[in-house]
Amino acid sequence: MTLNTITTWYLAYQGKTPELPTWPAGSLLMEAEIASPELSQFLFTAVGNHWRWYSRLSWDYGHWQSYLASGRVRTWVLYCRGTPAGYIELCQHNDNPGETSVELKFFGLLPAFIGQGLGPKLAQAAISLARQWTAGKIWVHTCSADHPAALATYQKAGFVMYHSEQETDTIPVNYLEAALCRLYVQSRLQYFAPAKG
Repeated sequence: MTLNTITTWYLAYQGKTPELPTWPAGSLLMEAEIASPELSQFLFTAVGNHWRWYSRLSWDYGHWQSYLASGRVRTWVLYCRGTPAGYIELCQHNDNPGETSVELKFFGLLPAFIGQGLGPKLAQAAISLARQWTAGKIWVHTCSADHPAALATYQKAGFVMYHSEQETDTIPVNYLEAALCRLYVQSRLQYFAPAKG
């Protein structure tokens, strides 16, 4: 692990609620209504490895299960001609008694689908879906280690920065090794191991 200084920007949505976008022919955004650690772990790594996302590389199968079963997380997968192309993960927070907010927790495209005009549509869908879930604040955070256009994409979509901070974070020195998610794979094998006896 190595220590890196990361700038994190927090943005709240200030625009009008957009309609769900019209997708190109052969494309479909569908909610994954059954909590699936396998699907969520795949999406996190398939989208995030290109940008060296690391926050969930150490999660084991049980961690994924409890997170997804919390009732506070919803995931949508964008398919292009049957192939996963990107995803949206929303997370609901109880900020104060009776007040909830929805965080656009993860959002992005697999590298093969970047540059096809799908990113702004996915952002539009994320905002619309978040608003359907809450009348409260919709927010997102991004950081200096994310896609270079992430901050500008959110601002163009109607998010306004309300806070930023710099902190030192521990990032895997050997990202390729960390990205193999050995703890996840091992714990999943153990979870589904046939009972002995």
